[in-house]
Amino acid sequence: MSVEENKEIVRAFVDAWNTRDLPRFDDLMAESCRLTVGSATVSCSPSATRAIVERWLDAFPDYRFELLDLVAEGDRVVARIPFSGTHTGPILGIDATGRSVHVSEIVIFRIEDGKIAEAWEEYDELGLRRQLGAAT
Repeated sequence: MSVEENKEIVRAFVDAWNTRDLPRFDDLMAESCRLTVGSATVSCSPSATRAIVERWLDAFPDYRFELLDLVAEGDRVVARIPFSGTHTGPILGIDATGRSVHVSEIVIFRIEDGKIAEAWEEYDELGLRRQLGAAT
């Protein structure tokens, strides 16, 4: 696949989150997909991705990514996608606060056979916790 085609897959991923089009992840995520966040690696198969999205949308019903940068080379696409939302449900062991957040996030995606096969996510969890009043 071309670099531009790989970038389109990542754009579609962001759009699926923002439009709550959960069935679309079936076409975007490889069954064997792995997501690494910090030192933890978990599945990001279509069903696992839907569960992740649902968990974050339960906590932030107005959750939205803003696609600021998209850089690609070969099978890798890097996206700078800060997110925002209003905290109305529990997440990360933090009960709903009603607070609005804006959190920086960068994800490196690896595309294989037209699907996301692997991803490495870095987001400002400490900043999120601070905005929710759960850290100083």
